[in-house]
Amino acid sequence: MPTCGSCAAAETTCVMSDRLVIRHPSLNCDCDALRAQLAAAERRSNELSERCQQLETRLPDSLSTVRSNDSGTPSPNPPLPGHNSAEAISQSDQLRGNPDCRFLSRILRPTFSLQLSSRRENRSAMSSAWEIWGDVTDIEVSETDGFSIDNDTYINLAGAFFDRRWPYLPVLHRHTFVNQHLTPFLTKSEMRPLTSFMVNIVCAIASTEKSSPQTRDKTHRVFFKEAIKDLDLVLSGENIECVQCLLLLCMYGHNEPQSVNMWFTTAMALNIAIGLDLQRKESISGKDIMDAEMSKRVFWCAYVINCSVAINMGRPLGIQESDISMPLPMQLTDAQLIESIQSPNVEESVIPHVADTSTFVHIIKLRRINAGVYKTFHSIGSVPTDPADLDRLRSAYFLELNQWIITAPRYMQTLSTFQSTEWFQIAFHHAVLSLYRPSRAVPMPSPDDLRTCTESAIGLISSYSALYARNRIKYTFIAIHSLFLAAVTMLYSLRAFAPLRQELTKPVIQTNISTFLTLFRGICDGRAVGEKCCRIVERLGQSIMSLFEHGNQADLSIDTEFQTWFGLRAHTFPSKASNPASDAYAHDSPSRLPDVQMDLPWADLFMEGVDMSTADVWSVLF
Repeated sequence: MPTCGSCAAAETTCVMSDRLVIRHPSLNCDCDALRAQLAAAERRSNELSERCQQLETRLPDSLSTVRSNDSGTPSPNPPLPGHNSAEAISQSDQLRGNPDCRFLSRILRPTFSLQLSSRRENRSAMSSAWEIWGDVTDIEVSETDGFSIDNDTYINLAGAFFDRRWPYLPVLHRHTFVNQHLTPFLTKSEMRPLTSFMVNIVCAIASTEKSSPQTRDKTHRVFFKEAIKDLDLVLSGENIECVQCLLLLCMYGHNEPQSVNMWFTTAMALNIAIGLDLQRKESISGKDIMDAEMSKRVFWCAYVINCSVAINMGRPLGIQESDISMPLPMQLTDAQLIESIQSPNVEESVIPHVADTSTFVHIIKLRRINAGVYKTFHSIGSVPTDPADLDRLRSAYFLELNQWIITAPRYMQTLSTFQSTEWFQIAFHHAVLSLYRPSRAVPMPSPDDLRTCTESAIGLISSYSALYARNRIKYTFIAIHSLFLAAVTMLYSLRAFAPLRQELTKPVIQTNISTFLTLFRGICDGRAVGEKCCRIVERLGQSIMSLFEHGNQADLSIDTEFQTWFGLRAHTFPSKASNPASDAYAHDSPSRLPDVQMDLPWADLFMEGVDMSTADVWSVLF
């Protein structure tokens, strides 16, 4: 800037008159935005520094480091399998700096693992999911130098999440997520502590819906790797946002079960929700409709995920029905919840809409039926009940399932697979199979049960085929597990009930098996688990096909394998020696014993067999 003579003589700054200065009308200056980003970064740094100091003060002085091998005393936090000593020391340093790190490492372990010796010894006590995914290792994400994602990609992926996955589990409120997390994340200003985690994990989930085979092992894993960098912040608090983040991890774990320990994470999410008393209706008294509805949604999301994972893994349910008093969410859209802040008297819509919670509420009703069926028929500690009571309960559950499928909502146009008619049919047939297939309460199904299983298995495969033909079905471990059990149940029914083989005929059975194999390979999209399922179904299918040429000369080892997939390999038929009727059979004439030519597959299905002198098998056969 020029300086006048007077100011130069006085050695002071010369202030130019406005009439002598030319000012450009539009200056491309980002100074204000950069100052705002710098201020936000400084606040973020201060928050992290304060959090670090809090964790250091909370850390007990007695927390020991990794002990040397010469001490002979096991470390309280041993390194994970495959980790070297340097990694173990690093892990110990992390524990000293952050006590929540031990939970972080537990969350990021595989859901299914057969590496420990105890697992190999007790494999008969596990569900079939371990046999399928137990040896599947997680794929490490390589460093992606130069990998950049523009703002439009984040926005499109967030939209895909709410359009495709949100109807099944409405964990987040769309407007709140966009305003409080996505927009600050893209503008790098006023970010909350959990903003980075939420945005990245939402994009990771959405990437599994839209990714192609070429990018399947890259895009969503990159987002997931970025998200878990802030996982320690998720575990630092016990509030509703913590539950939401854990549930988002579970949603990602449906597609990548070996990247997230689904059992541990779902249990943690449900337990924190219960710790916040979200299972009780008293917890929402005094709240406005927005907070009350989000509390309902978060709790029931935790319930739905926990129920689904527990049943598929053959483990106990996280909460009993009698302990829940929280009402179901209202059938409202996120926009209606925003409007409810100004107008509290919001009424539920009668006609289901793709953007409301009608799908979610209907799924909750199904999971409650699933939980009752599982507790009654598949619980590992279930006490044998009178057959008449079991038949009555099963008929009641079957009526509930029929009522559920009849009242399923219908949508004109939707992008979500979970809102399609085929998906509701799949859920219905899967529940029927769980109700009628061999279980601990009824290990020997009747011919009518086997016929029902066959019909539901064929109905399930037809619905999956319809979704696959429209490219509307994506890989999840629960989808593959349900499809696999349907195939095994159908083959078992054909093996155990000879009239079914004559009704369907050999060409029809071959077509059904071929369709199963096509679906496995198509949905798994090159994953090793798809080929493993195909080999199992092919082997069992060939055994069934051999019965058409060799009559009833079945392979006994195949029968044992059926029970392995049903989780009944170590299950023995309950003794009923105290029943006088069974004593009569024990002392009856040899003519009352089963004919060796009779198709009685369940006699050799169990590891210890069936004691024909104490088992009342005649009530099943006649």
